[in-house]
Amino acid sequence: MATQGLKFILQLAQTINPQIKPEQPLELDLNQLRHLPQGTLGREVARFLDEHGFEPLNSGDWIQRSHDVWHVLTGLSPSAEDELILQAFTRAQLFRPSCAVLVLLGLLTRRCSLGDILKAIHYSRLSDRLVEWNIEEDWTTPLGEVRNKLGVVPF
Repeated sequence: MATQGLKFILQLAQTINPQIKPEQPLELDLNQLRHLPQGTLGREVARFLDEHGFEPLNSGDWIQRSHDVWHVLTGLSPSAEDELILQAFTRAQLFRPSCAVLVLLGLLTRRCSLGDILKAIHYSRLSDRLVEWNIEEDWTTPLGEVRNKLGVVPF
C-alpha cells in the first residue's frame, strides 16, 4: 500500500477507534528477533517484516503497533485481500470501527468475499482475546506453540 494511503488509514484509525493500551510499549527489536531460533514467534515476525520491507510501527495504540504480529500469528499475508480478512478477525476480537469500515469497503468493492470474512470472524472467536496476550513473553516460543496456547487457527 502506498505510504500516503497507509498514513491516512492509520490516522483514521487513531481518530475513530477507542485507543487500546496507547501507553503500553511493545519492544520489537528487529536485530534481536532476527537472531532467535528458526520458527520462533520473534524470528517469524522479523522474517515477515524483512520479507515485505516493513519497519515496526511505533505510533498508534497497541493494536496498531502489534498489527504485523497478528499477521504472523494468523498466517495472513499483507495482500489487500488478507489485510481485509485480518481486519475482520481484529473486529471480532474487539470494538474497532475502522476495521468494520474497511471490511465493508472490501466487500462492496469485491476485494474480499463474505465467506472469507465469516471464516475470519469464526476463527477470531475461537481464539483467546489477543489484547490480553503478552507478546514479548512469547518471542522465543515456537510459533505453533503460541498459536496452540492462544487457540489461533492459521488461515
